[in-house]
Amino acid sequence: MPQVLDEATYLDTLLGLSKTLNSSLDISEVLNTAIEQVTRFVGAERGFILLVQEGSNKVWGKATHDIDPNDLELALAGRDPFNRPQISKTIVEEALRDRLPVVSLNAQEDPRYAEHTSVRVSQVRSVVCVPLVLKGKATGIVYLDNRLKTGVFDDRHVEMLTAFANQAAVAIENARLYNNLKKSMEEQLRLQSDLHEKESQRRALEEANRLKSEFIGFVSHELRNPLTTIRGYVQTLSTESGDDPAVRTEFYEVIEAEADRMLDMINELLDSSRLEAGRPLTLNSRPIDLRPMLSRLARTQRFYKYWTPGHCLEADLADDLPVIEADEDKVHQVIANLLSNAIKYSPNGGVIALSAAATANGGIRITVQDEGLGMSEDQRAKLFGRYERIERDEIKQIAGTGLGLFLSRHLIELHGGSITCECAPGHGSIFIVELLATPPQ
Repeated sequence: MPQVLDEATYLDTLLGLSKTLNSSLDISEVLNTAIEQVTRFVGAERGFILLVQEGSNKVWGKATHDIDPNDLELALAGRDPFNRPQISKTIVEEALRDRLPVVSLNAQEDPRYAEHTSVRVSQVRSVVCVPLVLKGKATGIVYLDNRLKTGVFDDRHVEMLTAFANQAAVAIENARLYNNLKKSMEEQLRLQSDLHEKESQRRALEEANRLKSEFIGFVSHELRNPLTTIRGYVQTLSTESGDDPAVRTEFYEVIEAEADRMLDMINELLDSSRLEAGRPLTLNSRPIDLRPMLSRLARTQRFYKYWTPGHCLEADLADDLPVIEADEDKVHQVIANLLSNAIKYSPNGGVIALSAAATANGGIRITVQDEGLGMSEDQRAKLFGRYERIERDEIKQIAGTGLGLFLSRHLIELHGGSITCECAPGHGSIFIVELLATPPQ
């Protein structure tokens, strides 16, 4: 005869099971404790709780009482090599399919199940199987049986197990959400740990973020300057004062220099944007003679806004510079950046020396040397980093993106060449660019 559940016992049992389900977020521990309590209370011989694998109808043993978990999994999967069912697979599948409780007082004589092999071979008599349902989906089942006694389970047991199953479904979902959140937090902590592993990396990140916030304002200002200059000179050329051939020639040089400067800045922004988006930069290489371009760059630097009467630019360009395969616009962008830096970071004037000579392997070595502020070894080590700028009182009024040298190195290395720097505090800097005769494919 089934154990009779009075109202007080029924409520106490549900309360106890509810406390068990909410005692921990370790779902395996909770369900193993719960199945032990349930089987003992209702007088079941065996029992288990199965969970349905998310995204499929596959189930696996999660908590068992007096059933080997491995044998149970083989039986449910139909892979028992000895074909000896441990439980009624038919009843389990029915409860999952219909999402309704299944109960039989004696499955051996129940016309619904008596002819099924798994029922006969497993010798199941009293059996109850209740689905765990959450948001209309079966997330698992609670299965109890007794192979020795009939009529063990009644409607009150089914009602109690259904209430327990509903609580269990919510508890399992909460545990899953917690575990997913825990994994996400652990991953974030791991990433943060990697990101901030070194103090220098942390400072560099903070500085990069600060510079990024200032980036838009700086770019707007820097692009406006050459545009304003170009507009002013064009307006002057349209008046009588622009009729003097010498004046017109100089004005054209200024307009060309400012247009080049603006184009280099736009290219710098586009290149930076491509790298930020993870897209590779490409070269438009062709045979070029760099000497005319280098001569024009040397000649037009006197129109740069940071040029002062104390500056002097000397160009020593060998007559026998070889024709090399390169992207002329990219090389122009790099050398223009080096020359403008040499002028900016020589606030007290001095000689800016641009030289170019052939190398033994048929390439070209280009050198830009100044007599400016120079740098310490620590500053030089960070020179080619993205958004890295040297902060010193002497040059704090000079704005910049911190991208010029970062992109310069990237562009030169894309050509298969190299860019290096030699410097000392108070003794200026020397930038050396080496280009191959032919860039790598």
